[in-house]
Amino acid sequence: MPKKYTVTDIMNKEPCPDYTEEVVTELWKDKKSLTFKEVCNLDIAIDDRVWISARLVPIEIAVKWADYCADEAQKHASYAADVVAADVAAYYAAYYAASAASATSAYAASAYAYAAANAAAANVAYHADRKTTRNKELKRLLDKLVEMNDK
Repeated sequence: MPKKYTVTDIMNKEPCPDYTEEVVTELWKDKKSLTFKEVCNLDIAIDDRVWISARLVPIEIAVKWADYCADEAQKHASYAADVVAADVAAYYAAYYAASAASATSAYAASAYAYAAANAAAANVAYHADRKTTRNKELKRLLDKLVEMNDK
């Protein structure tokens, strides 16, 4: 049976002030708990879903996901500036991922995901909607995290 998360579990992660206990309770829609996948599919901004998901998974999965996201950032880095940005993100994520503190590793995993999504967005045509591309890439990376966590 998959692990489930309560409103208290989320509040213990200290989300931003926009996510008060009342707001999170409303998101749960009268359910006592949600699975990881359900949390990742809440009707909230993709940035917020990435933030909480990276904090809910075990540290080992956060580190594996961070590595995956770093590889994806490198794949999308077609310009020299993007390569440098991806390398910097990889350095910091590796540094933080080495930490035993799960909150720090969650930060690193999120940083990798953002680096990958931003690199993907930088590669779209100049006239294309980069925000849409970035959000689609973050959603794809979040789906990968759900897949990794379900194994």
